[in-house]
Amino acid sequence: MKDIKHTLTIVFCILAPWILSLSCNKTDENGDFDGNWQMTEWRSNADGTIIGTRYTHKIFYAVKLSILQMRDYDNEYDTWHLSYFHKTNDSLYIDKVYHRPLDREEPIDSLAIYGCAPEGRYAFLKLTKDDMILRNSLYTLTFRKY
Repeated sequence: MKDIKHTLTIVFCILAPWILSLSCNKTDENGDFDGNWQMTEWRSNADGTIIGTRYTHKIFYAVKLSILQMRDYDNEYDTWHLSYFHKTNDSLYIDKVYHRPLDREEPIDSLAIYGCAPEGRYAFLKLTKDDMILRNSLYTLTFRKY
């Protein structure tokens, strides 16, 4: 009996760090949506006009856990927006928006500079590990993962 307790103690000591690291690890939870995305085309739904491309706008979305960062690298100031979101299989919903670096809460329509419609809802037209197309009530946005 003593040998079994001793063996179990050794096994537990060996496995405990591995088991504990699994419980604390924050892994990707959004499938192909997680990661860094560069907007390659911004198109108006009303008339099909191209508003911007990756050559005229430097807009990036970064996704991790339940946070979406939207950033325009053409902006002369080092600011960006962070938003909480939730998603379903076919839609993305913006919940709360914060402006960085001041950490103040802002309305969803402050994300218009990144192609977001005032209601904060997107439909996923395409989502793979390399490409994404989002559509909202005003725009269709095409991205590539980098």
